[in-house]
Amino acid sequence: MSDKTNPFSNQPNTISRLADLKDGKQVIVVTQAFGPDGEDLMDDSDHRFSGERGIKLLVRQGDVEATVCLSPFFGDPSKVTNGDFVEGERCELLCPTTREPLEEIIALRGHEGEARYYSIYLTPKLQGGELVAVNDIWGNPHSRILSEGEMLALIAEMEIAQQES
Repeated sequence: MSDKTNPFSNQPNTISRLADLKDGKQVIVVTQAFGPDGEDLMDDSDHRFSGERGIKLLVRQGDVEATVCLSPFFGDPSKVTNGDFVEGERCELLCPTTREPLEEIIALRGHEGEARYYSIYLTPKLQGGELVAVNDIWGNPHSRILSEGEMLALIAEMEIAQQES
């Protein structure tokens, strides 16, 4: 959702909206998020997603720059912005106050032209352990939650691939 209003903000009942996200599993809600400089990325504005605060980023695509509030429900592609971004195009993802770029997760880098993934840290430690990996293609809803073990496995796979090439 990229429109200027958030139809989920006042809905107390999340069951119907989140049914597709569950797929027989628990729904994961991000309740704290940090940029690489320790900036708190949780949105304190009136935007709410079924009563929960969203994750606030500054997004830049060419000459267009706007604040984007992402749903904190993992797998929910909902977002609120007044930016007029082009679907399918790469964006820069920044911390909204400091304007520092999010850190790219090199271990998730694919082929040229594919989405690149960036870290939103889930703890103030700002380590590569628990994090949400968001991608930089506008309208691409794919993201990942990575544990420390998964990050170590990705790094090991990347090193093996580099040694083989």
